[in-house]
Amino acid sequence: MAGGEGLPLLAAAGAHFCLLSGYYMLRSVREAMALEAGREHIPLLFTLTFFVMLVLLPVYWWVVARVRRDRLASVLYLPVVTLFLVIAAFVLGGRLSPALAGTYFVGVTAMNLFVVSIFWSLMADLWSPDAAKRLFGFVAAGGSAGALAGPAFNALFVERVGAGASIVLACMLLATAAVLVSIAQHRRAAADPQSAPDPRLRVGGRARDDLARLVRSPYLLGIAGLIVGGQILGAFMYNEQARYVESAFTTLTERAALFARIDLAVNVLALVFQSLVVGWLTVRAGIGTSLAALWAIGCASFVLLALVPTGTVLLATQVLRRAGDYGLFKPAREMLFTVLQPQSKFKSKSLLDTVLQRGADSVGNGLYLLVAGLGLASIAWLSAAACVLLLLGARRLGTAFADRERRAANMR
Repeated sequence: MAGGEGLPLLAAAGAHFCLLSGYYMLRSVREAMALEAGREHIPLLFTLTFFVMLVLLPVYWWVVARVRRDRLASVLYLPVVTLFLVIAAFVLGGRLSPALAGTYFVGVTAMNLFVVSIFWSLMADLWSPDAAKRLFGFVAAGGSAGALAGPAFNALFVERVGAGASIVLACMLLATAAVLVSIAQHRRAAADPQSAPDPRLRVGGRARDDLARLVRSPYLLGIAGLIVGGQILGAFMYNEQARYVESAFTTLTERAALFARIDLAVNVLALVFQSLVVGWLTVRAGIGTSLAALWAIGCASFVLLALVPTGTVLLATQVLRRAGDYGLFKPAREMLFTVLQPQSKFKSKSLLDTVLQRGADSVGNGLYLLVAGLGLASIAWLSAAACVLLLLGARRLGTAFADRERRAANMR
């Protein structure tokens, strides 16, 4: 760790802790809400989320162009907190309906991508590529620690305090995260004014110009390809998981507690990957290796599931793949944006993280309807083959990052 990095790193990791604590408290309730709305409606809910994102994204770009960097998190998180406090009031009042459960599902799914994308855009803007390779694993580990705390709270207490109280506490954590992000920005700018952006300045730029750069950039299109592939495979397994849980568990609280335990296991393993593996692996073998590691894990887990297609193995392999996604692929993917200009870090990245990701979810859920009749084992074999192609793409993207980093270093 270089001089002046300690305090902003601590604030950034603390913000990520609060952000993912709150999100995972909302998420485990979301999975139960999806079943309250009706498992048969899950593809529709993801489609609705996609259209919500299409509406919100231009608003986000408008805000990014006009609001100071140090106020972005607060301005963008406030509507999210307000929405879920309103929903919590309905839940606490005992007025849960399938429509409200569906609204909650769409809200949490959209909120996940926006608030997390905003956070990592700010981190990519704040840290240099070299610092990101050293420190993003620790920032991500702060999030995983929070992602442990959130599900742990729900697993232990949601059946006692109720879903409404859990939602209120999650909102308080999201508000705290916004404050800590601003602290990290100011501390980093004070410690290293040469490389860190002035938090009082706006990102600026026109979304139209940056979108044009996106469609012309093989580098950004490569990132998009990995996102789409991962989301489609995730949609297949999400629906298979929902089918199994619906048949094996009957009540809202039982399902919420199960999903909380799954999230807890995912984040314990992700924390190990983030704190002990991804930084070490990236520094020594390059970002391409860290990106490819997820698809190697995914391929092996799908082969196992194809050979032993049971509910227990399905849940276990879900834990392994999701932990690899959060612990290895996600930090490495965020590093890819550090070699881009500021407008792309916020605008192109937000498009990839939100509309593209949810669009891929919708495509994946649509494709699942076509392959559901094949059975779990056949779907797992198809997914294993797709992982091989994604692994090769990840290696090529890592080479492109190294080339961009080298060119940037030569220009300094």
